[in-house]
Amino acid sequence: MRIFLDCRPLQYEGVDSERTRFILSCATGLGVYRGVEWLFLLKEKGVNLPLPAGEKIVARRSFWLISRIARKYKADLIMMTDGRKVWSSVPRCRWMRGGSSLRLSSGEEVTVPLAADESVAPLAMKERDRVKERVTGGKEYFVSDITGAGMTEVVRLLKAFSLFKKRQLSNMMLILMGKGHSGVVEKLDSYKYRQDVILRPEVRMEEVIGGAYALVRVARRDSLGLDVLNAWKAHVPVIGEETGVPAVDPVPLADGLKSLYKDEAFRRGLIEKGMLRSADFHLQRSVTTIWDAIGRNQ
Repeated sequence: MRIFLDCRPLQYEGVDSERTRFILSCATGLGVYRGVEWLFLLKEKGVNLPLPAGEKIVARRSFWLISRIARKYKADLIMMTDGRKVWSSVPRCRWMRGGSSLRLSSGEEVTVPLAADESVAPLAMKERDRVKERVTGGKEYFVSDITGAGMTEVVRLLKAFSLFKKRQLSNMMLILMGKGHSGVVEKLDSYKYRQDVILRPEVRMEEVIGGAYALVRVARRDSLGLDVLNAWKAHVPVIGEETGVPAVDPVPLADGLKSLYKDEAFRRGLIEKGMLRSADFHLQRSVTTIWDAIGRNQ
């Protein structure tokens, strides 16, 4: 099967977008497990994407030419990535905005199970120590992805970390990942524990998650939750907000950090629960769901 994938919206979202990464991971899986041949429609001056094997077609004209190009290259299916409809005699489906669901030509909407990044794996102790040495000079660290988080959530996280540091007097560090937070730099200028916080907007989560003591999750716009799946797969515990607790209150989160640090049985329990849950979120399951759906779409 040859699938024509419109990648231009993914170029706009960028390579750090969870949605971009997930769709391209599924494309890779469909190529590996189902033998799909890919045709990628790209903007001439757009962001470079980590595309799987396939033929790249640069768009120099408007959206309405998609159907004509798909027929020219003998595509069996047109797959859109921004939820838009396209009229064509070629069967088509579309990834809906803001999630991981596919809308078929019939109108049926299929939820595609998420999958952790294929590059993530649990690390042996020596490998974990090497990651810590590279990232924090060997110190233990919490990590949090703040991409899409509001400043209120980021400030709450910093306050919670302050309370944790004040109570525990540990050398634990906090790594903040994600782009678009120039305001965080200003907040850190006067932050008491500034030397224990590292901003790493240029690094991807899978590069540091294996060495983390825990993933600290904050509310984020447009997040699919891949950071959680990656942590589970890496055997790293996840801690986040409690339901019903005001987002401005840092105490519950600080208490959670303290419990992780002081109670190894609690931490081990979270790791084991994550390991069990992660077994349901793998790429082959995502690929099978997509393959069955587009089979009904023909």
